[in-house]
Amino acid sequence: MRKYILSIVILCLILLLSGCSRGLSINTPAVEPEAALGNAPSMEASSSNHSDAKPDASVSPQNPQRLAPEPPKQKPGQKMIYLTFDDGPTIATKDILDTLQNYDAKATFFMLEPKMKESPSMVKRIVTEGHSAGLHGVTHDKYKFYQSPQTSINEMTKAQETLEDLTGVHSTIIRTPYGSVPYLTDSFRTALDKQGFTLWDWNVDSSDWSNGQYLSTTIHQIQKQVSAGIIPIVLMHDKPETAKHLPALLKFLSQNGFMTKTIGSDTQPYSFNCYNRCHPVNPAKKLQMAENEQTPIWKESLTR
Repeated sequence: MRKYILSIVILCLILLLSGCSRGLSINTPAVEPEAALGNAPSMEASSSNHSDAKPDASVSPQNPQRLAPEPPKQKPGQKMIYLTFDDGPTIATKDILDTLQNYDAKATFFMLEPKMKESPSMVKRIVTEGHSAGLHGVTHDKYKFYQSPQTSINEMTKAQETLEDLTGVHSTIIRTPYGSVPYLTDSFRTALDKQGFTLWDWNVDSSDWSNGQYLSTTIHQIQKQVSAGIIPIVLMHDKPETAKHLPALLKFLSQNGFMTKTIGSDTQPYSFNCYNRCHPVNPAKKLQMAENEQTPIWKESLTR
Protein backbone atom coordinates (compact mmCIF):
# COMPACT_ATOMS: atom_id res chain seq x y z
CA MET A 1 0.00 0.00 0.00
CA ARG A 2 2.80 2.29 0.94
CA LYS A 3 4.52 1.57 -2.38
CA TYR A 4 1.29 2.33 -4.27
CA ILE A 5 0.91 5.74 -2.55
CA LEU A 6 4.58 6.55 -3.28
CA SER A 7 4.10 5.74 -6.96
CA ILE A 8 1.08 8.07 -7.14
CA VAL A 9 3.08 10.91 -5.52
CA ILE A 10 5.96 10.47 -7.94
CA LEU A 11 3.56 10.47 -10.90
CA CYS A 12 1.95 13.71 -9.69
CA LEU A 13 5.35 15.38 -9.34
CA ILE A 14 6.28 14.37 -12.92
CA LEU A 15 3.01 15.78 -14.29
CA LEU A 16 3.47 19.02 -12.29
CA LEU A 17 7.03 19.58 -13.56
CA SER A 18 5.97 18.87 -17.15
CA GLY A 19 3.21 21.48 -16.97
CA CYS A 20 5.56 24.17 -15.65
CA SER A 21 8.02 23.53 -18.45
CA ARG A 22 5.27 23.82 -21.13
CA GLY A 23 4.03 27.07 -19.60
CA LEU A 24 7.44 28.66 -19.79
CA SER A 25 7.87 27.78 -23.46
CA ILE A 26 4.47 29.27 -24.37
CA ASN A 27 4.98 32.54 -22.51
CA THR A 28 8.49 33.17 -23.86
CA PRO A 29 8.35 34.45 -27.46
CA ALA A 30 10.82 32.91 -29.85
CA VAL A 31 13.33 35.25 -31.58
CA GLU A 32 13.04 35.01 -35.39
CA PRO A 33 16.40 34.96 -37.24
CA GLU A 34 15.23 37.56 -39.80
CA ALA A 35 14.17 39.99 -37.08
CA ALA A 36 17.48 39.68 -35.34
CA LEU A 37 19.34 40.60 -38.55
CA GLY A 38 16.92 43.29 -39.69
CA ASN A 39 19.02 46.29 -38.56
CA ALA A 40 22.33 44.94 -39.84
CA PRO A 41 23.42 46.15 -43.33
CA SER A 42 23.54 43.26 -45.77
CA MET A 43 26.48 42.67 -48.11
CA GLU A 44 24.13 43.01 -51.08
CA ALA A 45 22.92 46.45 -50.01
CA SER A 46 26.48 47.58 -49.35
CA SER A 47 27.73 46.56 -52.78
CA SER A 48 24.72 48.22 -54.43
CA ASN A 49 25.57 51.55 -52.82
CA HIS A 50 29.16 51.38 -54.07
CA SER A 51 28.10 50.54 -57.62
CA ASP A 52 26.00 53.72 -57.78
CA ALA A 53 28.99 55.91 -57.02
CA LYS A 54 30.36 57.63 -60.14
CA PRO A 55 34.14 57.51 -60.48
CA ASP A 56 36.06 60.71 -61.05
CA ALA A 57 37.07 60.37 -64.69
CA SER A 58 39.52 63.26 -64.43
CA VAL A 59 41.59 61.43 -61.81
CA SER A 60 41.45 57.75 -62.72
CA PRO A 61 38.84 56.49 -65.17
CA GLN A 62 37.45 53.20 -63.85
CA ASN A 63 35.63 52.17 -67.02
CA PRO A 64 37.17 53.98 -69.99
CA GLN A 65 35.55 53.73 -73.36
CA ARG A 66 37.82 52.69 -76.19
CA LEU A 67 41.15 54.44 -75.99
CA ALA A 68 42.25 56.89 -78.65
CA PRO A 69 45.77 56.83 -80.10
CA GLU A 70 48.53 58.44 -78.07
CA PRO A 71 49.60 61.98 -79.00
CA PRO A 72 52.22 62.05 -81.79
CA LYS A 73 55.74 62.25 -80.40
CA GLN A 74 58.53 64.55 -81.51
CA LYS A 75 61.48 62.96 -83.30
CA PRO A 76 64.88 63.56 -81.69
CA GLY A 77 66.38 66.85 -82.81
CA GLN A 78 63.17 68.07 -84.46
CA LYS A 79 60.44 70.52 -83.45
CA MET A 80 57.37 69.75 -85.54
CA ILE A 81 53.99 71.44 -85.23
CA TYR A 82 50.59 71.05 -86.89
CA LEU A 83 48.65 74.27 -87.49
CA THR A 84 44.95 73.63 -88.12
CA PHE A 85 42.11 75.96 -89.10
CA ASP A 86 38.40 75.16 -88.73
CA ASP A 87 35.10 76.45 -90.16
CA GLY A 88 36.35 77.89 -93.43
CA PRO A 89 36.76 79.04 -96.03
CA THR A 90 35.71 82.54 -94.94
CA ILE A 91 36.63 86.13 -95.77
CA ALA A 92 39.69 85.65 -93.54
CA THR A 93 41.10 82.66 -95.42
CA LYS A 94 42.86 84.77 -98.05
CA ASP A 95 44.79 86.71 -95.39
CA ILE A 96 45.64 83.48 -93.58
CA LEU A 97 46.96 81.90 -96.78
CA ASP A 98 48.96 85.04 -97.61
CA THR A 99 50.61 85.00 -94.19
CA LEU A 100 51.38 81.27 -94.38
CA GLN A 101 52.96 81.87 -97.79
CA ASN A 102 55.09 84.74 -96.46
CA TYR A 103 56.54 82.49 -93.73
CA ASP A 104 56.75 79.40 -95.94
CA ALA A 105 54.48 77.63 -93.44
CA LYS A 106 52.01 74.83 -94.05
CA ALA A 107 48.67 74.13 -92.38
CA THR A 108 45.61 71.88 -92.43
CA PHE A 109 42.15 73.30 -93.08
CA PHE A 110 39.10 71.41 -91.78
CA MET A 111 36.39 72.89 -94.01
CA LEU A 112 32.60 73.00 -93.96
CA GLU A 113 30.82 71.81 -97.10
CA PRO A 114 28.62 74.93 -97.65
CA LYS A 115 31.66 77.18 -97.18
CA MET A 116 33.60 75.22 -99.79
CA LYS A 117 30.78 75.79 -102.28
CA GLU A 118 30.72 79.50 -101.46
CA SER A 119 34.50 79.94 -101.94
CA PRO A 120 35.73 77.33 -104.41
CA SER A 121 38.72 79.45 -105.40
CA MET A 122 39.97 79.47 -101.80
CA VAL A 123 39.59 75.69 -101.57
CA LYS A 124 41.61 75.27 -104.77
CA ARG A 125 44.27 77.67 -103.51
CA ILE A 126 44.59 75.71 -100.24
CA VAL A 127 45.35 72.56 -102.20
CA THR A 128 47.52 74.24 -104.85
CA GLU A 129 49.79 75.88 -102.25
CA GLY A 130 50.53 72.57 -100.55
CA HIS A 131 48.25 72.73 -97.53
CA SER A 132 46.12 69.81 -96.40
CA ALA A 133 42.34 69.78 -96.94
CA GLY A 134 40.29 68.16 -94.19
CA LEU A 135 36.56 67.76 -93.57
CA HIS A 136 34.45 69.44 -90.88
CA GLY A 137 30.98 68.31 -91.95
CA VAL A 138 28.05 70.34 -93.24
CA THR A 139 25.84 71.91 -90.59
CA HIS A 140 28.15 72.47 -87.61
CA ASP A 141 24.98 71.87 -85.59
CA LYS A 142 25.49 69.37 -82.78
CA TYR A 143 21.79 68.43 -82.75
CA LYS A 144 21.98 67.52 -86.44
CA PHE A 145 25.50 66.13 -86.78
CA TYR A 146 25.32 63.97 -83.63
CA GLN A 147 21.74 62.85 -84.20
CA SER A 148 22.97 59.36 -85.12
CA PRO A 149 26.13 57.68 -86.45
CA GLN A 150 24.58 57.73 -89.91
CA THR A 151 23.98 61.50 -89.85
CA SER A 152 27.63 62.08 -89.01
CA ILE A 153 28.68 59.80 -91.89
CA ASN A 154 26.29 61.58 -94.25
CA GLU A 155 27.74 65.00 -93.40
CA MET A 156 31.36 63.91 -93.76
CA THR A 157 30.64 62.06 -97.00
CA LYS A 158 28.91 65.09 -98.48
CA ALA A 159 31.86 67.33 -97.56
CA GLN A 160 34.24 64.72 -98.98
CA GLU A 161 32.39 64.62 -102.30
CA THR A 162 32.27 68.41 -102.61
CA LEU A 163 35.99 68.73 -101.91
CA GLU A 164 36.77 66.06 -104.48
CA ASP A 165 34.54 67.72 -107.09
CA LEU A 166 36.34 71.04 -106.59
CA THR A 167 39.94 69.87 -106.32
CA GLY A 168 40.19 66.18 -107.19
CA VAL A 169 41.45 65.49 -103.65
CA HIS A 170 39.84 62.55 -101.83
CA SER A 171 40.33 63.46 -98.18
CA THR A 172 39.65 61.12 -95.25
CA ILE A 173 40.86 63.30 -92.38
CA ILE A 174 38.03 64.77 -90.31
CA ARG A 175 37.38 66.95 -87.30
CA THR A 176 33.90 66.76 -85.83
CA PRO A 177 32.04 69.91 -84.72
CA TYR A 178 33.22 71.12 -81.30
CA GLY A 179 35.69 68.23 -81.13
CA SER A 180 35.00 64.58 -80.40
CA VAL A 181 34.18 65.01 -76.69
CA PRO A 182 31.52 64.78 -75.39
CA TYR A 183 29.13 63.79 -78.19
CA LEU A 184 31.16 61.38 -80.33
CA THR A 185 30.40 58.14 -78.52
CA ASP A 186 31.88 54.76 -79.42
CA SER A 187 29.11 53.95 -81.89
CA PHE A 188 29.93 57.12 -83.86
CA ARG A 189 33.67 56.45 -83.77
CA THR A 190 33.21 52.88 -84.98
CA ALA A 191 30.90 53.96 -87.80
CA LEU A 192 33.29 56.67 -89.00
CA ASP A 193 36.22 54.26 -88.80
CA LYS A 194 34.39 51.74 -90.98
CA GLN A 195 33.88 54.46 -93.60
CA GLY A 196 37.63 55.07 -93.69
CA PHE A 197 37.62 58.45 -91.91
CA THR A 198 40.48 59.42 -89.59
CA LEU A 199 39.52 61.53 -86.58
CA TRP A 200 41.60 64.52 -85.46
CA ASP A 201 41.27 66.70 -82.37
CA TRP A 202 43.94 69.02 -80.94
CA ASN A 203 46.20 69.46 -77.91
CA VAL A 204 46.64 73.24 -78.13
CA ASP A 205 43.47 75.34 -78.01
CA SER A 206 44.19 78.88 -79.15
CA SER A 207 40.75 80.05 -77.92
CA ASP A 208 40.79 82.47 -80.84
CA TRP A 209 37.02 82.06 -81.02
CA SER A 210 36.56 83.67 -77.60
CA ASN A 211 39.00 86.59 -77.56
CA GLY A 212 41.74 88.29 -79.53
CA GLN A 213 44.42 87.86 -76.89
CA TYR A 214 45.16 84.23 -77.72
CA LEU A 215 48.79 84.55 -78.78
CA SER A 216 50.54 84.27 -75.39
CA THR A 217 48.25 81.46 -74.27
CA THR A 218 48.88 79.54 -77.48
CA ILE A 219 52.65 79.94 -77.23
CA HIS A 220 52.59 78.74 -73.63
CA GLN A 221 50.65 75.61 -74.59
CA ILE A 222 52.99 74.92 -77.50
CA GLN A 223 56.03 75.12 -75.23
CA LYS A 224 54.36 72.81 -72.73
CA GLN A 225 53.70 70.13 -75.37
CA VAL A 226 57.22 70.37 -76.76
CA SER A 227 58.70 70.01 -73.25
CA ALA A 228 56.73 66.76 -72.92
CA GLY A 229 58.11 65.51 -76.24
CA ILE A 230 54.73 65.82 -77.98
CA ILE A 231 54.00 67.42 -81.35
CA PRO A 232 51.64 70.40 -80.83
CA ILE A 233 48.37 70.30 -82.78
CA VAL A 234 47.05 73.86 -82.71
CA LEU A 235 43.33 74.59 -83.08
CA MET A 236 42.53 77.89 -84.78
CA HIS A 237 39.66 79.20 -86.92
CA ASP A 238 39.27 81.09 -90.18
CA LYS A 239 38.54 84.39 -88.42
CA PRO A 240 39.77 87.94 -89.12
CA GLU A 241 41.13 88.21 -85.57
CA THR A 242 43.10 84.99 -86.05
CA ALA A 243 44.50 86.25 -89.34
CA LYS A 244 45.52 89.50 -87.64
CA HIS A 245 47.69 87.77 -85.01
CA LEU A 246 48.95 84.90 -87.17
CA PRO A 247 52.14 86.73 -88.31
CA ALA A 248 53.30 87.07 -84.69
CA LEU A 249 52.68 83.36 -84.04
CA LEU A 250 54.53 82.31 -87.19
CA LYS A 251 57.42 84.65 -86.34
CA PHE A 252 57.75 82.95 -82.95
CA LEU A 253 57.69 79.50 -84.55
CA SER A 254 60.29 80.50 -87.14
CA GLN A 255 62.64 82.04 -84.57
CA ASN A 256 62.40 78.93 -82.37
CA GLY A 257 63.14 76.39 -85.07
CA PHE A 258 59.69 74.87 -85.58
CA MET A 259 58.77 73.01 -88.77
CA THR A 260 55.12 73.31 -89.75
CA LYS A 261 53.73 70.07 -91.16
CA THR A 262 50.47 69.14 -92.84
CA ILE A 263 48.17 66.33 -91.70
CA GLY A 264 47.60 63.56 -94.21
CA SER A 265 45.80 60.23 -94.31
CA ASP A 266 49.03 58.47 -93.33
CA THR A 267 49.81 60.80 -90.39
CA GLN A 268 49.56 59.27 -86.94
CA PRO A 269 46.16 60.57 -85.75
CA TYR A 270 45.26 62.11 -82.43
CA SER A 271 41.83 62.39 -80.81
CA PHE A 272 40.46 62.84 -77.32
CA ASN A 273 39.78 59.87 -75.05
CA CYS A 274 36.18 59.61 -73.93
CA TYR A 275 36.71 57.94 -70.54
CA ASN A 276 33.38 58.59 -68.82
CA ARG A 277 32.74 61.95 -70.47
CA CYS A 278 31.07 60.96 -73.75
CA HIS A 279 27.31 60.85 -73.98
CA PRO A 280 24.63 61.24 -76.67
CA VAL A 281 23.44 64.73 -77.50
CA ASN A 282 20.17 65.59 -75.77
CA PRO A 283 17.58 66.79 -78.33
CA ALA A 284 15.26 67.81 -75.48
CA LYS A 285 17.63 70.69 -74.71
CA LYS A 286 17.26 72.05 -78.23
CA LEU A 287 13.49 71.87 -77.91
CA GLN A 288 13.65 73.68 -74.59
CA MET A 289 15.91 76.38 -76.07
CA ALA A 290 13.52 76.83 -79.00
CA GLU A 291 10.58 77.14 -76.66
CA ASN A 292 12.42 79.73 -74.58
CA GLU A 293 13.25 81.74 -77.70
CA GLN A 294 9.59 81.74 -78.70
CA THR A 295 8.34 82.79 -75.27
CA PRO A 296 6.79 86.29 -75.50
CA ILE A 297 8.46 88.96 -73.35
CA TRP A 298 5.20 89.67 -71.50
CA LYS A 299 4.92 86.00 -70.55
CA GLU A 300 8.54 85.86 -69.32
CA SER A 301 7.88 88.84 -67.05
CA LEU A 302 4.96 87.04 -65.44
CA THR A 303 7.05 83.92 -64.69
CA ARG A 304 10.04 85.69 -63.15
